[in-house]
Amino acid sequence: MRKERRKKFLINRPFQFRYMAILTGVLVSVLSVAFISLYFGIWGGVLDAFSDEQVQNDLIMASRMVEYEKARILSQEPEGALGFFKQAEKLSLRQRDIFKNILDETNRGLIPKFLLLIALIAWASIYLSHKVAGPFYRFQMSLKNIRDGNFSSRMFLRKSDEGKFIAQQFNQTAEYLDRFVGEIKALVRQNKDNPQKLSQKLQDKLADTKTSADS
Repeated sequence: MRKERRKKFLINRPFQFRYMAILTGVLVSVLSVAFISLYFGIWGGVLDAFSDEQVQNDLIMASRMVEYEKARILSQEPEGALGFFKQAEKLSLRQRDIFKNILDETNRGLIPKFLLLIALIAWASIYLSHKVAGPFYRFQMSLKNIRDGNFSSRMFLRKSDEGKFIAQQFNQTAEYLDRFVGEIKALVRQNKDNPQKLSQKLQDKLADTKTSADS
């Protein structure tokens, strides 16, 4: 038999819109925390590193070396130019080491922020899924009770749980089955000494029901 594709996605608009708003809010909050943490984590680490006294001294020393080489080039053009490039290469290597250390320290500082972000995402996922998984679990247990013959079983949800409309429909169905089976039991008790009358009353009671045995 061919499966029909679901064409209408907004089946229960209040529930779907409310859940969409919750998920959107959580995602926006998580992304905002991630962006702010990364931004201030990276630039905060870089600024702290550049404010370090050792780096400041290195930059001052580098500027003095540049001024010295400029003065030496003016007095010794050929040799001075070669020496300047050698010193510039050393300075460039030193600066690369400084920047590498800054980035390494910044990246190490980002590790706990990433771990905190992962923990927040995991907590939000558990919290949101619990609001749905909890009612589904209760629904499963209530159905099991009905299947085991306990027609007095009812489904009760907390105020913050989702799926109250399902619980309401389930309870109405359970109440109908409870009453229907109770009436059949009453007929059996009342007519146990008259099998023919009992059979007729049961047929009348079950006339409007449909089961797989009818086909």
